[in-house]
Amino acid sequence: MGKSGAAAMLVLLFLAVTSATSAELIAVSSILTYDVYKRYINPQANELQILRVSHWMVAVYALIMSLAGLVFFYIGVSMGWLYTFMGVVLGSAVVPIALSITWRKANKTACITGAIVGFMAGVGVWVGVTAGLNDGVVDVVTSGGDLEMLAGNLASIGVGGVIAVGGSYLYPADFDFDITRAINAPHRLAHSSESMITKGEQAQEQAKGEHVADNELSKDKNEELNKKEKTKIENDIDTDIESITPAGLTQDQDLDPVQLNKAFRFAAWCSIILLLVMLILIPLPLFFAQPLFSVRALEVWVVLSIIWAFGACGAVIVFPVWEARVGLGEMARGVWKDLRGGGINMR
Repeated sequence: MGKSGAAAMLVLLFLAVTSATSAELIAVSSILTYDVYKRYINPQANELQILRVSHWMVAVYALIMSLAGLVFFYIGVSMGWLYTFMGVVLGSAVVPIALSITWRKANKTACITGAIVGFMAGVGVWVGVTAGLNDGVVDVVTSGGDLEMLAGNLASIGVGGVIAVGGSYLYPADFDFDITRAINAPHRLAHSSESMITKGEQAQEQAKGEHVADNELSKDKNEELNKKEKTKIENDIDTDIESITPAGLTQDQDLDPVQLNKAFRFAAWCSIILLLVMLILIPLPLFFAQPLFSVRALEVWVVLSIIWAFGACGAVIVFPVWEARVGLGEMARGVWKDLRGGGINMR
């Protein structure tokens, strides 16, 4: 490939690393901001406080990742070692998390216990197998072997899964997933509506007092005026409430059970088809036949690989951009207004 190919690979590697790092920063920042800060530290935080904390969390986690990367580099931990070790540490939570979001009978105690005990079992088996296969030597080099990591990963995910599934069958729960679907369901803001209604009632009482105090107005005229005032206040309240569009709420059509079931069936069939094609129909015949490709057959294989790559590019990159074109346009217009000084000044 020459120098041009090396430069292209360097750019590709840089894009992959920065993309993954950006996603990790945003994910951790969101978790710390909404699930920790807003839930436990400051439940009444406003948008400006949440925005400021999320920026701080990005900076803090970036610093932690940088320090961890330096430590791993100087003690000789490679990316391959780190990736396989992640299975030992995180594998125990795979089955409990999957059950908690897909199975209404999943027992929370069993899932939490499975994740913790599975982690301890995975680490114990990993260290034990490492010591047994390497005459008691446990270090970065010996612990990164294929069999050592395989044993730790299988123990972690296996023990966690057995405890979570077994405990849920012995002590099944009955979770109602309507609770989770209602988290982002569109609704009228109770606090805002109550506040507006209270102000409207105060204004109505004030107007009524002024009208009653005026001796020159007749009783009939007073009642008519109060009725008009009340109707105007109620209309203003309804208009203000309807104009509120809370951030992060899901639209009605996105929560339609019929549409959700349709999307689920589509995703399930796609998963099954891709599983059959990618893991059975293509690799197994090639493995058992072990063909020696001719030049022509290799050309066909390369062309199919290129078509597959461009198709995947369109599905992963182009289609999401097209699907989100309305939101991206609104965001671009908002950024342009901010650059021109016409945006909202959040001070």
